[in-house]
Amino acid sequence: MPQNSIVPLNDLTRWDDEDLIETTKAIQSVVKSGYFVSGHYSLALEARIGELLGGADVVSVGNGTDALALSLLGLGISHGDEVATVGNAGGYATGAILRVGAIPKLVDVEVHTAQMSVSDFSNVVARYPNLKAVIVTHLYGLIDGIDAICSVAKNAGVLVIEDCAQSIGARANGRMAGSWGDAATFSFYPTKNLGALGDGGAVAFKKIEHADVARKLAQYGWSSRYSISMMGGFNSRLDEMQAAVLMSRFDKLHKNNLTRRSIVRRYANSLGISRRMIWRDCDSYIGHLAVMLTSTRAQDADNLHELGIQTGIHYPIPDHQQPAWTKCFRGVSLPNTELISQSILTLPCFPLMREEEISRVCSALSTI
Repeated sequence: MPQNSIVPLNDLTRWDDEDLIETTKAIQSVVKSGYFVSGHYSLALEARIGELLGGADVVSVGNGTDALALSLLGLGISHGDEVATVGNAGGYATGAILRVGAIPKLVDVEVHTAQMSVSDFSNVVARYPNLKAVIVTHLYGLIDGIDAICSVAKNAGVLVIEDCAQSIGARANGRMAGSWGDAATFSFYPTKNLGALGDGGAVAFKKIEHADVARKLAQYGWSSRYSISMMGGFNSRLDEMQAAVLMSRFDKLHKNNLTRRSIVRRYANSLGISRRMIWRDCDSYIGHLAVMLTSTRAQDADNLHELGIQTGIHYPIPDHQQPAWTKCFRGVSLPNTELISQSILTLPCFPLMREEEISRVCSALSTI
C-alpha cells in the first residue's frame, strides 16, 4: 500500500501554521537572549504549571523519567523503601523506583479503565505496612479512582505521587490531574498532549521543602553555585528552547485535548459490542492515546493494516514480566494487568489528524 495512504499513529511532520510561527518566534527569542539553560522561559513554565495545579512548587527537569526519580527523592524516598505502582504503564515508574534504590510493589488494575485498582491498592497497603509511597499513573490521559486512592493512602500514611505524563489538563471532580497527591510528574516528550521538540519534564510538589530538595538534586546537589551540599545530585535541567516552545503551546492545550477526545468519541461510536475504547466522554479524559480493548487483537491489527491504518500497543509487556526485572517480582501475579497487555490496541489519535483519516478509521472499526 502506498505510504501516503497510511493513517499514522502520529505524525510530527505536520504543523499548524500558527504553531509553526509561534514556535519559531520562541526559539529565535532564546537564541537572541543568550540564555540556553534555566532562563526566563523555564521559570515562566514552572509558574504556569504551578498555577494550573493550584499553587504547586514546580521544578522543570530534563525529561519525565528524571521527574519520576526526583519526585521520589524530593519526598525522602530512599534505599530499601517500598513504593507501590502499576505494572501496565510501560515500566517508567518501576524504573524510577529501582533507580533510587527503593523496592517496587505492583498493584493490579481495573480491566475497563486500565487504571490502578483501588481495592487491590488497599490489599497492597495491608500486605506491606511499611509502604512509603504510591505512584499513580493516569494512563492514556484518564483519571479514575484518584480520590479513593488518596483516601486509602492518607489513612495509611502513604505518600501519593501522580504520574501525569499522559494526563496534563485532565480534571476530575473539579481538580486537575497533578493536584491530588503530594507530588506530580510531567513529560513533555514530542508526542505528549503538551509536547516539546525534544525531551523535557517537570515535577511539582505541594510542599516547598520537597521541591527544594528536588531542585538541588537536579543541579548537582548545589545549594549555591559550585557548592555541593547534598549527596546524590546529578544534571537534569530543562533546555530553555524547549521551555520556550512549551510556553508558546500552553494556551492551545485545552483545545487540543478536546480535539483528541472528540476523535476517540467517534471511534467509540463506531465500534460494535465486542470491542470498546478505554475512555470517558468528560474532562477526566483528554485522549492522550486512543486505546481499544479487543479479544482478537492480532486479527484486528492485521485487518486495520490491510486498510492502511497504523496501530500500536501501549504497552505489550507488564513490568513483572520484563526480562531484566523478573527477579524483582518472583511469584507476582496480576491477572487484570496480564489480560490487558494481551487485549489492548492503540489507534491513531493526534490533533492534526485530517477529517478523511478519522473517517477512514471509523469506517474500518465498524467493519472489523
